[in-house]
Amino acid sequence: MNKSGELTEWEKTIQEKEKASHERRKNRMRRRRNQGIARIILKLAAVSGILILLCLFVVCPYAVHGNRMFPKLRDGDCAVVLKVGKYHQGDVVTFRKNGVRYFSRIAAMEGDHVVISNEAFMINDLPPAEDVFYETRSDDEIDAAPGTEEFFLLNDYRSDQADSRKFGCIKKSDIDGKVIFLFRWRGI
Repeated sequence: MNKSGELTEWEKTIQEKEKASHERRKNRMRRRRNQGIARIILKLAAVSGILILLCLFVVCPYAVHGNRMFPKLRDGDCAVVLKVGKYHQGDVVTFRKNGVRYFSRIAAMEGDHVVISNEAFMINDLPPAEDVFYETRSDDEIDAAPGTEEFFLLNDYRSDQADSRKFGCIKKSDIDGKVIFLFRWRGI
């Protein structure tokens, strides 16, 4: 400072440089903070995208409504469904008909012959070996043979006939997937 209390040119230059340096630091910190937020948003978007793709093409949870598959599946359960892979006899699968989601068990596959009457339930002229507690009957006599990539599906609670006894053989393309895991929320 000179005698009159004013800053000299050299001091003004230093002060301006310090001010500019301080502004650069503030701007750098602001950019880093914004980059950090952008990274977090990008990571959340990536994780969300992966979950959506998994849900669309690989696995997806579905709520079970009704007791068509009692005791295997109960009303209120959450079934995790695998949407890829092969299906086998005995697999529990899910499909949609008339806007309603159904869960049923594959009773017969391509090449099998199913006969259901009031007296008997036969697959390929033999009684099926299944762990079902309810007797399989039908209001009408059924004689079916699933075609190429078709399945004959039955509910475990056999009194409820909202399965292939009502809809006929179900095409593989109509099946959303098979149940691989179950969360039981009620009635534990």
